[in-house]
Amino acid sequence: MCNKGKCLHCIPVENGCLVLAIISAIGTGLVLLATIILGILSATGLIMASHQPNPDPDSREFTQAFIGLAGIAIGVVLIIVGVASLIAFIFSVLLCNGICKRRPGQVKAYFIYGVLITILTIIASIAQMVNGDNPAPGIGGLVGCVIYAAFLTLVHETYTKLCAGAVFKNHIRLVEDY
Repeated sequence: MCNKGKCLHCIPVENGCLVLAIISAIGTGLVLLATIILGILSATGLIMASHQPNPDPDSREFTQAFIGLAGIAIGVVLIIVGVASLIAFIFSVLLCNGICKRRPGQVKAYFIYGVLITILTIIASIAQMVNGDNPAPGIGGLVGCVIYAAFLTLVHETYTKLCAGAVFKNHIRLVEDY
């Protein structure tokens, strides 16, 4: 895929990685925005449902308890998805910044984040395949990991190229006084 600093033999590695980083930042930003909007809508719906008049006073306590538990469950899921998408968004922006400003440390930080996410996804996919009734989500997770590993290969090539160009960046000439 990547050879001699080129991606697909024609696109510089940094440009290809930057395009994928921008797509990743937009995608994770949209997921974060959708999570916030869904949280607001679900909170509004739960508030409206809790204030509905109930003609049966015996079922009022059950309804209120059910609405409370549903609110907690929805809130927990939205918080987990929101935090995960926020972290992914931050690292995607960090990758974009690292490529644009030629900072290999930021590109390396994204690479380490990507490797950790890939390992966790592989573990979760295998656990789902072994313990679940339907192995399709686990297989889908593994296929996603293979595709993401190709992106991480591109990120690593970009990091290597940025490091090679930064060898003499902070070099100070030695001057000897005789």
